[in-house]
Amino acid sequence: MQDAILKFDGGRRVIDSDVTAIGRTSDNAVAFTSDTNVSRFHAEIERRGGDYYLIDLQSSNGTTVNGTRVSGEVLLAPGDVIVFGGSSECVFDLSDSSANSVASGTDAAGESGPSLADAPGMSAAGSEVSSLGSQASSEAEYAARNALHQGVSNATGADVPTSSSNPTVLIAGIVVGLAVVCAVAAGAFYLTRGTSACNATARIVKPEAGDTISSPVEIEVESENTACVERAVFLLDGQEVASATGPNFSATLDPKEHPELADGVDHSLEIVLIDQDGRQIPQGGGVALAFETRAVAKPSQTPVVAQANTQPGKPVGRGQPSLVQVSDMTQRLVKQFSGSFSYNVSNKQFLQEVQKRSAEYAVEGYSQRAAVYRDTINTAFVREQNIDPPFAYFMAMARSRFAVEKQGSDEGLWRLTAAFVTDNKYNGMCGAETLSDPSQTCAARSAALYAKALIFGVFDGDAIYGAVAFGKSPQDAAAWKATLPQNRSDLWNAVRTPAERDQLVRFFAAGIVAENPQAFGLTKDRPLSDLYRVAM
Repeated sequence: MQDAILKFDGGRRVIDSDVTAIGRTSDNAVAFTSDTNVSRFHAEIERRGGDYYLIDLQSSNGTTVNGTRVSGEVLLAPGDVIVFGGSSECVFDLSDSSANSVASGTDAAGESGPSLADAPGMSAAGSEVSSLGSQASSEAEYAARNALHQGVSNATGADVPTSSSNPTVLIAGIVVGLAVVCAVAAGAFYLTRGTSACNATARIVKPEAGDTISSPVEIEVESENTACVERAVFLLDGQEVASATGPNFSATLDPKEHPELADGVDHSLEIVLIDQDGRQIPQGGGVALAFETRAVAKPSQTPVVAQANTQPGKPVGRGQPSLVQVSDMTQRLVKQFSGSFSYNVSNKQFLQEVQKRSAEYAVEGYSQRAAVYRDTINTAFVREQNIDPPFAYFMAMARSRFAVEKQGSDEGLWRLTAAFVTDNKYNGMCGAETLSDPSQTCAARSAALYAKALIFGVFDGDAIYGAVAFGKSPQDAAAWKATLPQNRSDLWNAVRTPAERDQLVRFFAAGIVAENPQAFGLTKDRPLSDLYRVAM
């Protein structure tokens, strides 16, 4: 099978896995860490048999192939020019068609070592300058045509020479193009790239990964072999925020200088060393940090809304929790689910949608309604079907808010139809009871059997995706699963269809309200964990 190659200005990356993640953060297989136009998780290339598909993950600034914006996915062909975020460019090719264009300093076709595009703090194209002098003529022509074409054309009004052109003219075009790219890259902290003989190393030891920065903090660095280092540059999401000279390379990080980062999602702090010739010495991955620039108000000791004036089922509270708080509650919610599955729930758009939707569930009285069915739910889901109890409660919260009143053809706490339950024989344990019976025994047993078929029969024990597919038949859920990327841990970017995203958001919105009622001003309600954390 042919491997695919992404060719950048001065380097290349072999695409030899079924799913290759592309984005701004360093945990992507192809990382444009200095290009802020590229989203954190921007796109994927999926290998399906002998074909390669480019999938845009609803990036902020989009992806184009040969100048056409990608909507959903597109089949790639050799020679396709791909631009991520409008600024980072590469060319797609297959291994055997590019074997003759391998030059020293780049990865050979069929090898999977990182290209220059993967170096931390360095973008593959658009925000950096690389030397073309070491490339073979075919590589130089590629760079001129693709990396510099726009700049040369716009600046001079002339086309970049092709392979049949005079080499002197070609060199002149490259020089002009380099000047244009330098102008475009003004404001970047570096303009020099090449192999440094300096073997210095450095890593950030403070702050630590996972820290929340709420006040000025001193960045502490451990370093070795730094005699050849001119300075250290600290990058926050690929942008320079501080620099320091040796020997300790310390600097101060003040969250008040970055109020836009108090958004509840992780931000990457990295260090790059600069040698005495101005060349970068990229270091390992950075540390993921959260920021909080506002004082977090402590919960009020008294109800904000007078209880005498509060009507059951009416929205109450003191306002929405911050996005930082929503992120923390969402992370804790994920940890409640057992199993070996891990989920990335740090996407800002996802958290904003959860924050917005949570207002629908911030109503008083749900825990009292849920308590009525505690034994029924725990028996059906936990004892009989061995399903994590949070799933049952959060799904009921998301779909009915524990109100059993029939809505259209949907019945019971989990809003299933009698026809769906009967046709799939999920009512085998109900006896004479129905989904609408006050005890909700039939509704719970039917929903538990159905949930088990989804979670274990379709998604191999993955309760989160069981929640997203809830309402589909197992056959339809399996067909939908087949459309998902192989790596489904990044929930928001894996679940792309509007209906399924809505289901995902509702599940998490209901869950964070159910587990954190005080944060939403629900002073009368208790966390649903009080109901399912009982002796079984």
